Amino acid sequence: MKITRVRTLLSTAPQRDIFMKSRVRRSAAFVLIETDTELTGLGETYAGYFVPEMVPEIVRFYEPILVGQSPLDVDVLSRRMFTAGKFWARVGLGSIVLSGIESALLDLKGKMLGVPVYELLGGRCHDTLPCYATGGTSPHDRGELEGKVAQYLSLGFHAVKLGAGTYRGPGQPIVGSRTPQEARDVEVGKVEFLRERFGDSFQLNLDAHMDFLGESDHVWNLATAQFVLKALEAYPIGFFEEALPYTDMRAYGELRRSTTIPVAGGETLTSLEEWRDWLEHKPFALAQLDASFMGGLMNFIKIARLCELQGVSIATHAWSATPGVAANLHAAFACRNTAVCEMAAYNPTRPELNTHITAPLLTDLWIEPPVIENGRIRLADTPGLGVRLPEGFLDRHPFEPGSGEFSSVTGKILQP
Repeated sequence: MKITRVRTLLSTAPQRDIFMKSRVRRSAAFVLIETDTELTGLGETYAGYFVPEMVPEIVRFYEPILVGQSPLDVDVLSRRMFTAGKFWARVGLGSIVLSGIESALLDLKGKMLGVPVYELLGGRCHDTLPCYATGGTSPHDRGELEGKVAQYLSLGFHAVKLGAGTYRGPGQPIVGSRTPQEARDVEVGKVEFLRERFGDSFQLNLDAHMDFLGESDHVWNLATAQFVLKALEAYPIGFFEEALPYTDMRAYGELRRSTTIPVAGGETLTSLEEWRDWLEHKPFALAQLDASFMGGLMNFIKIARLCELQGVSIATHAWSATPGVAANLHAAFACRNTAVCEMAAYNPTRPELNTHITAPLLTDLWIEPPVIENGRIRLADTPGLGVRLPEGFLDRHPFEPGSGEFSSVTGKILQP
């Protein structure tokens, strides 16, 4: 079997969650590898969420390296692609797009051999893994916040992640980070409210999104992050994510050493080399890896092993569409030190529970979806990644130019 063609497929589809009013659509960039047989491989690069228009040209740059080659030689082909773009793609967008190409190669190889991708990565290390519902921003209205957590827990999750600050509506800044005292008061008040309503029945994780704030929001420095986390140590917090922007790895190391709350981060690091540099400073108690963003699943495995040598657990970052989520799950199940998997707040096998959300890019691309029960996720043993593009999906959900996500700044304001 030989590869005959490598294509980028772009799609924009509704994504409406009544508890996440900041967006009503999203885009994705899929990589489809075709062969001289009926078998194809499907992958995804998380670049499609941000800059989908830029993905096709980068895929075309790498396509000649793959055409005419055997899909079984994933290691060789991945090294060749990395070498071809080393000058400009060692980190950043080139590496992010490579993630989607490598995922498609592994999906195809798994189908050829009749095995799930996790078997190609060293084998399954877990029967099930803990998972949490990623909840985005925290509604400013307390009743809405309570309803959001209640709905997400009803889906079968035992853990939820919420954004720091509070969100009043589209076009308005995140409230609660203008001063250290205000940031502390907002987070402590939020945690106390949720514990009063739900007790300790679920794990609460927080995410400050300090590398993804808009122009009108206020970025924390090390002193503010330490001040807020110190106040939160009195409460059961699973982990605190992105309390700082990714501009100072030393500051992250200081933050981790100064608090008993597990400091999480890493989702925007795009390569093995970046991760090596960061891990020298021991910045994370929980390292968040994304197979659709960091050069591919094989990089995921290598970085997870580096973390394991430091006694650091890993989590998946998974805010992509189904193929990206699937890639992260397969990698996570192949790593001994996986602690938890991030999932969008829906139940893949219980659609009747998903009354709050419409999201075809999340729900419609599984062949056999993973099962979420009692706060844990079980991955099917479908060959490859276990994903496919249903016939007519791209016609029903055509790509809309300019639909990528970004941080709002003057001249480019994110609208729902």
